[in-house]
Amino acid sequence: MNLTNIKYLYDLMDKEHFTFFTIYDSKGSPMRDQCNENYSVDDAKADLSQFLEYNSGVFRVEFRRTKANHSSTKNYSFTIDNMKSDKEDSMQGIGNSDMSVDYMSVIRDKDAKIDKLQSEMFANMISGMNKHHELQMEMLRKEMKSADGNNDAIMQTAIQALGGMFGGGSNIGVSGIDALEAPTVNTHNTNTINEPMVDDEKKKINNAVVRLMKGDKDFADNISKLADLCDENPLIYNVAIGKLKAL
Repeated sequence: MNLTNIKYLYDLMDKEHFTFFTIYDSKGSPMRDQCNENYSVDDAKADLSQFLEYNSGVFRVEFRRTKANHSSTKNYSFTIDNMKSDKEDSMQGIGNSDMSVDYMSVIRDKDAKIDKLQSEMFANMISGMNKHHELQMEMLRKEMKSADGNNDAIMQTAIQALGGMFGGGSNIGVSGIDALEAPTVNTHNTNTINEPMVDDEKKKINNAVVRLMKGDKDFADNISKLADLCDENPLIYNVAIGKLKAL
């Protein structure tokens, strides 16, 4: 059984000026007979469209040029599968009609809004943290001034801030700005260590602190904010670290 696309029927009605038609079900019983002689082609197309909108299945559509449908009337018969045609037409409509929806644009807009909301949330949290630390930073600046330029005192403040993030900050040894001294080991007794060993992780942290103190005059302020973010809001902390890793 050959099937005709529904869109072809509408094009044929426009081309041949068909306004009269009869629709039969799969058993040959008539379901709709359009015989209104006052109908224009557009009226007839709307009538056919309405029928197909509310009825599904396999139908035979017969067009004719006269109102009456006698045994001698010439009919132009087409079989359609309304279920399949509806899916095809709707897929075509997405890409071709003026009212189509660009789903990729919708997805991109949604992603952009999510990124914007995340950025705004991060900015708001940072702003809140700045206000929260204003008093604390003022006290820190006073302590730094009272240190009379003593680098070890400034460094110790930074190490204490790091302790809240990495745990065990008191085990990180600092020996001035320019050098890092390793602990001494008692070579006469391998079971005795005069000072706690500084493992590679703590050496890495210590070296990073030294470098940051040289290059960032606001290091103590910045590292304190980062430590508080880790303690008080891990979600925002992870977002900040993620953006840092993406650089």
